[in-house]
Amino acid sequence: MGKKAKKGGAKASSNTPEPSKYDHPDIRASRIDKREVNATIKLAAPVCNLLEFQIKITPSTKISFVVDRIIDRHGGSIRELSVCVNRFHPEEIVSPDNTLEDCGVTQGDCIIYYDFVPTAGPLLA
Repeated sequence: MGKKAKKGGAKASSNTPEPSKYDHPDIRASRIDKREVNATIKLAAPVCNLLEFQIKITPSTKISFVVDRIIDRHGGSIRELSVCVNRFHPEEIVSPDNTLEDCGVTQGDCIIYYDFVPTAGPLLA
């Protein structure tokens, strides 16, 4: 028995894609921020190197994201964080809704200081 020929002949066997009939715009996500900030997170007082850590974030990152990372780092045992960027002073506490860019950080390195009220528990009672 002989083999049957494919319908469509030579066109079906070519691997070159057919050119598009229309021009499509180059779509890029506008929320992607390629800038990078190396943030060092430090406890304001008392100074404790064991609680210091670093994260890489973008200037469009909200302070609330950093607050969540700090709380995770403490195992959820802290609340009411006060956060300052590059200098810890009660007059310079930033809102969790602000971004790093709102605080003047657009790239490079920064230090984020925090202070907190400990949550009452069996160890503190």
